Amino acid sequence: MAPLAVSNGVAIAYGIGLWVVLIVGPATITALKGQWALFGAGWFTLGIVWWITVFRLARPESWWARHLYGPGKLARAQDRYGATAVDEESRVNEA
Repeated sequence: MAPLAVSNGVAIAYGIGLWVVLIVGPATITALKGQWALFGAGWFTLGIVWWITVFRLARPESWWARHLYGPGKLARAQDRYGATAVDEESRVNEA
């Protein structure tokens, strides 16, 4: 079987695309979900922890939860992580 005949430029483009999909994407999602300890741990595990975090609930005060979660999922996140800055902010606004 003959190897793929691609130029160096195409091979570099594929490498960068693969790097973005496998490393940068999950790392960004982990940060947007507010999972900072897991974001740090991902550096030591070559990104494996980031892939696990992609499937976990976000912290309720995170950008991800505020913009992408509906009321039901946000309530689940608040039950899991307890009182958050979101609750404190709403109390301040009510006063």
